[in-house]
Amino acid sequence: MTRKKLLAGITTAIVTAAMAICIALPAQAASVSKIVIEGAKTVTVGNTIELDTEIYPDDDLVRDSDIVWTSSNSSVAKVLVSNGDDTRVKGVKAGTATITVSIKGTSIKATQTVTVKKAQTYAKAAKKAIKKLKKYKAQLKSLKTTIANTKLASTAAQRRSQYYNLEYKLEVIENKIEVIEDTWEHRTGTKAQKVNRKLYKVENYAESVENYLEAHFNYAFD
Repeated sequence: MTRKKLLAGITTAIVTAAMAICIALPAQAASVSKIVIEGAKTVTVGNTIELDTEIYPDDDLVRDSDIVWTSSNSSVAKVLVSNGDDTRVKGVKAGTATITVSIKGTSIKATQTVTVKKAQTYAKAAKKAIKKLKKYKAQLKSLKTTIANTKLASTAAQRRSQYYNLEYKLEVIENKIEVIEDTWEHRTGTKAQKVNRKLYKVENYAESVENYLEAHFNYAFD
């Protein structure tokens, strides 16, 4: 074989391989580095929870049709929406199942174990949720007192540090409240109504603390 034919053969092989990669891997999805699942990890039989995705570095890099949801055991936890950046999972019977979200044409995926509890634990779960909400309300009140007693620092950089430190503490509490919201917002019945009424009040109070934080600092960073 001549050197010219050999080089031509190598070039053809490289081009063919590159084309195969391009076909197998969507151009946008190739830029994705990570995907994670957010949402509640428990659900009672007959109820549903919502799971969302966070795609890094940008959600817009992937089409909804290329995001695939599956369950390791649909007889325990059934995925109701197979494609998209969010899904709903229904508890079928008590047990655990692994929910997986993946991106077509890539090896990128994330998993989350969902525990399905028997319906008769519903009353206990409601009582536990209300107890947690009361605790979070107390934490919010304590944080508001801390904000009120915070003397603004002399420099903009120091005030910014003070603000973000307090904001982070508020976000930690709000994230815990959000977990309860994700678990209970689609449930029905008197117990669920009681939880959601308490949830509504605590969320409103959290918003008032956030407004109080901003007013206290008056965006005094400049």
